[in-house]
Formats: sequence, structure tokens, C-alpha cells
Amino acid sequence: MNKATKGALAAAAAGTLMLGGAGTLAYWTGTGTVNGATIVSGQVTMASPVCDNATSAGTHEWKYSGGSHDGDDFDPATAEVVPGDVIVKVCDVELTTSGDHIKVKLAANTPALNDAASTLDTELGLTSAWVDTDDDSPVVNNTTTITGAATKTYRATVTVTFSSAVTSVTSQSGHAVLDAVTLTATQVANS
Repeated sequence: MNKATKGALAAAAAGTLMLGGAGTLAYWTGTGTVNGATIVSGQVTMASPVCDNATSAGTHEWKYSGGSHDGDDFDPATAEVVPGDVIVKVCDVELTTSGDHIKVKLAANTPALNDAASTLDTELGLTSAWVDTDDDSPVVNNTTTITGAATKTYRATVTVTFSSAVTSVTSQSGHAVLDAVTLTATQVANS
């Protein structure tokens, strides 16, 4: 290789290092500033449910619903359910929310029903229904939209149903233990 070729290769290598390898080449830039802001989040809180008619009219502990025993007290210590029985508990719960357009899903968890000796636990079903106590309107699909900060009371009716479609005897003499039912208010996407 002649001296001229070697010199050209060395110059090209040096130019490459100056342009990209060494990082000495700077492109023109401009900047602009987008102002920041303080972002404050809202909240969802739920007070303890009130299921005592003396404190909140219309609420009550577990009672039979429907049939000839409608409104009779249901005493878990002594009562024995049969297929077709429905028991309900009605509670008021205060919900405090803040947020420009908050949407909340109200629910009651399905607690564990344990019965190792029979199939009673699989034949009982639990549901909940909610009403806005401001105007006694049902909360459709258990979802409510609240605008701004609010403290509102909702009425939850928790229902346990022993299916009347039961035809086998495997649930007789069962002892299904119904754990505590937890009421929840969960913020959901407001779309």
C-alpha cells in the first residue's frame, strides 16, 4: 500500500471518530418549556355498615324474605333452612368520595361457605343489590357515578338463597358456615 492510500485511510478514520465515534459533533437544537402542575388525587372511603333498625330505619339483621315466613327473624343459632328459603340482611353504608368524575362499583363479596359433610355450601347463593337513599333509586349494575366531593348513604340488601331447584338429599342436615360478608366500593374507569 502506498503512502497516499495510507494517508487517505488515516484521514477518513479520524473524520469518522470526530463525527460519530468521539461525540464531538453537535446538531442544532431548540427548547421549549411545558409548565408543570400540582396533581391531587381523590378518594373513596366507606364507613362501617349500619344494620340496626333502631339506628337507621328500614335496615335489619338477617330475616326470612318471601313466603309465609316473610319478615320473620332468622336466628343462625337455631334456624334450619329448606330449599326455597331466602334470607336477607339490609344495611346502610356511608360512602365518601372525592374526584371530578368518580365512578364506583358497589359489591358484596361472596364469602366462604364451608360444609364438609353435605352439599349445602354449593346450593346456597349470595347476591347484593344497592339503592341510593337520597331518592330510593336502584344503583344499576351496582355502579354509580359521583361528581365532585360527596358523602352519600347507600342501602345494601344482601340476599342468601337456598335454591328451590334442589332435588337431591345431599344437602340435608348440612351446616354451612357463612363467613362475614364484606361490602366494598371500588373506583372503576369512568368511560
